[in-house]
Amino acid sequence: MFCKKIHKKYGKSFYFGTFLFEKSAREATCILYAFFRYPDEYVDTYFNDQKEIARTKLLEWQNTWKKVFNNEVVAIEQDQLKILRAARYVFKTYHIPFEYSEAFIGAMLQDTIKQTYETYKELEEYMYGSAVVVGLMMTHVLCSKDQKFLEDEKYRNTILSKAQSLGEGFQMTNFLRDISDDLQTRGRIYLPQEDLVKYGVTTKMLTEKTLTTEFISMMKFEINRTKELYVVGDEGIPLLPKNAQKGIRVARVLYSSILNKIEDTKYNIFRERIHLSFVQKLFVAIKSL
Repeated sequence: MFCKKIHKKYGKSFYFGTFLFEKSAREATCILYAFFRYPDEYVDTYFNDQKEIARTKLLEWQNTWKKVFNNEVVAIEQDQLKILRAARYVFKTYHIPFEYSEAFIGAMLQDTIKQTYETYKELEEYMYGSAVVVGLMMTHVLCSKDQKFLEDEKYRNTILSKAQSLGEGFQMTNFLRDISDDLQTRGRIYLPQEDLVKYGVTTKMLTEKTLTTEFISMMKFEINRTKELYVVGDEGIPLLPKNAQKGIRVARVLYSSILNKIEDTKYNIFRERIHLSFVQKLFVAIKSL
């Protein structure tokens, strides 16, 4: 119940889609989301001149998680202990590789020391830890009863590669929607510097929230690249078990609809944070099914 409240509060679009999962997968999803949320909150709460606090808390979380995973005794705040024990159960039950959690915490640690990315390849490496491993964990949960996934390595790798594209699509959508907030609040620019240079977009333009032809051109490029990630990710959805396909499809369509809203606003992500209302989510969900 505690993990469910965290997921409902912070992961609204994906939470909406999990209603279509079977109960055990829905509960596992909520637990994993709560497990991710704590490190993410450390990074977002302690930024700028408090980065060392964030790093300290992340390293403590990482060390405590290792101990809980190995079933060692730890002394921490009860809510955190509940989440970590629940996460251990999910990792063990669904045979989720421990290194996925290490990659995620590694990406959060990177957020405390790195504010820009020179190339898209460099950004991809960050997205692996910040988003892709989340999709890989979810795939293990959703495919836990699929014998072909469990026994056929080639088939399993195909599904996981499609999940990787979908995870990158989700993350890129967040980056595009939150360009202004990431820069103004935390001093981060996730979009590759090579793209800003290519289209003539400067940090000053972003800071001053200037909607220029250069910015619009760059956004069109980034949105098209993100849509291509969704196209590749879509190829993996029919490979999932029947009872998992609808939930993932709804989450995918909800996220990609944010890109459509950015286009509808003529790429003006500076005016207000782009989001879907509950009614819009419901309409999109029904339409996608």
